[in-house]
Amino acid sequence: MSRITDPFNSNQDLLHWVNDLADRGIFTTDAGLNIQSWNHWLELYSGLNGERVVGRNLLEIYPELKHRRLDRFFHQALAGQVALLSQRLHGFLLPMLPADVYKGVPYMLQSARIAPIVEESQVIGTIATIEDVTERVLRESELQHQIKELKRTESALIATQTQFQYLLSSSPAVIYTCPHDQPYCPTFVSENILEHLGYRPEEIIGDCSFWRDRLHPDDAPELFSSIKQLYQTGHSLSEYRFQHSDGSYGWVRDEMKLICRGPKQCEEIVGALYDITERKRAEEQVRQQAALLDVATDAIWVKDLDQNIRFWNKGAEKLYGWTRQEAIAQTSSQLFDVKSATELNSVEQTVLTTGEWHGELEQVTKSGKCITVASRQTLVRDERDRPRAILAVNTDITEKKQLEAQFLRAQRLESIGTLASGIAHDLNNILTPILGAVQLLQMFPLNAQQMRLISMLEINTLRGADLLKQVLSFAKGLDGDRTLLQLKHLIDEITAIARETFPKSIEISTAIDPQLWLISGDPTHLHQILMNLCVNARDAMPTGGILSIEAQNITLTPSQLILDPEAKVGPYIKLTVRDTGTGIPPEILGRLFEPFFTTKGLGKGTGLGLPTVRGIVKNHGGFLLVSSQVEKGTAFTVYLPAIQGTPALTSEPTELCFGSGELILVVDDEVAICEIAQALLQKFGYHVLTAADGMEAISLYSQRSSEIAVVILDMMMPLMDGALTLKALQKINPSVKIIAVSGLVSNLPLSKSGENSSPTYLSKPYKTRDLLRLIRQQIEP
Repeated sequence: MSRITDPFNSNQDLLHWVNDLADRGIFTTDAGLNIQSWNHWLELYSGLNGERVVGRNLLEIYPELKHRRLDRFFHQALAGQVALLSQRLHGFLLPMLPADVYKGVPYMLQSARIAPIVEESQVIGTIATIEDVTERVLRESELQHQIKELKRTESALIATQTQFQYLLSSSPAVIYTCPHDQPYCPTFVSENILEHLGYRPEEIIGDCSFWRDRLHPDDAPELFSSIKQLYQTGHSLSEYRFQHSDGSYGWVRDEMKLICRGPKQCEEIVGALYDITERKRAEEQVRQQAALLDVATDAIWVKDLDQNIRFWNKGAEKLYGWTRQEAIAQTSSQLFDVKSATELNSVEQTVLTTGEWHGELEQVTKSGKCITVASRQTLVRDERDRPRAILAVNTDITEKKQLEAQFLRAQRLESIGTLASGIAHDLNNILTPILGAVQLLQMFPLNAQQMRLISMLEINTLRGADLLKQVLSFAKGLDGDRTLLQLKHLIDEITAIARETFPKSIEISTAIDPQLWLISGDPTHLHQILMNLCVNARDAMPTGGILSIEAQNITLTPSQLILDPEAKVGPYIKLTVRDTGTGIPPEILGRLFEPFFTTKGLGKGTGLGLPTVRGIVKNHGGFLLVSSQVEKGTAFTVYLPAIQGTPALTSEPTELCFGSGELILVVDDEVAICEIAQALLQKFGYHVLTAADGMEAISLYSQRSSEIAVVILDMMMPLMDGALTLKALQKINPSVKIIAVSGLVSNLPLSKSGENSSPTYLSKPYKTRDLLRLIRQQIEP
């Protein structure tokens, strides 16, 4: 160590020698801070040789001491005080590089002590010691960091434990652990077992018989089976009944997992126990409700929000044809046809928005049958009020809709018929004088051209009258002369006509019951039914086919009354006219019986054929059904009430009858009808009086009742109609002979039993032959 011997004593040499061996830096200064000694440690770490620094001023070598205000500690020492410099406050006294192992530290961290050197009670200098505390400080820092990390880890662990304890206590599952080779011998049980099962954990832990003793005996086989599965697959799930602390049994779901480090290094079993008693009760209630729903005749089904069918009752199986297994394996989009599925998706959006929907849906069953259902759909929510599923209750109203359609069609036809009846009456009043005038003109000498024109006029007038009769037939059910007849004879006549007039490409066949019953009906109208249906069948087979006419006896039972609202229990003749033609599209079937509706081309159909048929059938107490398939053919089936008996034959007189000067009173508000009737009757030998209304007729008859042989009375007149006039005439003369005429048969009066005289009926427009015959029948009964 370099040193100056003066003013220090030589006895300090030993101290200097010791300083050179010290493990810290030691240097001394005089009172002027001139360095007096600089030990070997300082030479090593400061890089300054002692010989170069001894004698020099400390502040000149380290001017930064002054800038860092560390020179004050030396002045304190010179003032007799000991100064300590902490590395925490000042870092270092003299700037020195640390050892190589501390390359990340820019300066050596130092702890310094500056003390005065006193000789004879006088401070003659300072002595400073510098200790390298870099390693210690770094170790302390690392230790503090580790302590902080440990405390943070401890805090996190405590928080995790708290959270874990909270989760366990609030969890719906009771968590337990067991040795891997001793299931149900718990080593840990969460405290929430007290809440769920009524036991404290300490009652269970370590007791291997606790579980077995409280297991319901009937559920033991299933539990033991699940333990086998645990060792085979590493996990198991079972549901069984477990005895609570109060002695009652409750349902639990037990989920176990085998914890292993390797294939054969299993450590323990971890289990989760759930109380599912309420769920089991709910499931049982659902099963009971499902059994009740299966009794319901309505189709009840449930689908989730992904369209999957979740419930399908017996009513749905019966209505749609799919079994429960078939339905639940599909979505609603797969189950129903595209149209129905699209409609259901639209309904679903309404249900999700409003919570419910009700209305009618057109759907298709498994067999392809189209049905109509009244559907009520409701949104089902879970315990958190979130949409969960959609419940649908569907009632089959196909039959009801068909009956409604038939009823509405009947009402529509009745309304049209009322209108048509009024028009027909007016037209008949117009046609009556035309027909009478034509028949009167035929009695005069005419050339061939005139006769042809008159004949043409008569034919077209009669055609117009026949057309009006068709209108009245479907509108009001035009009554004709009824008699017992055998329908087979009419079928034979129609068949003969068809074979002669229909194209040869149409094959005609009949199948008639040999013991066919009789019916009471008008032969002309029944003939018209057969002819219209056969003509329609012919038109439906432009390229040929088979026309078959079938007639058989049938007795309708109460269960068959669903065929038609007009059907009644009893014997019927079932008449079927079937073709193999083009068929009728479904959208047209509902309009077949509308008057003037036709699918034939312009000039080929009047649209009155089928309405007339329906009117005649209805008037005969029967009903009419139609079935058709496009490109396969159509079948019209007529049900007519039958009567057991023998056929009756009828004949009509056709001779013209002349009068012998008898007086005839003609009463009609139509002047033209009065004039033409007067001319005709006078031509055939009668005297005629005319009256324009009922009052005039009564006046004339009261004056000449003894002379008037027959009264021809119009039943529809203004002021005083024919019915009132008839009664007034009968009061004057109870034996009065009356021929009641009207453009509407429904307006002709019905005779009452006990009356001395009853009118004879004649509908407008009437032929001269019919009028003359009736007059003679009245005069000469």
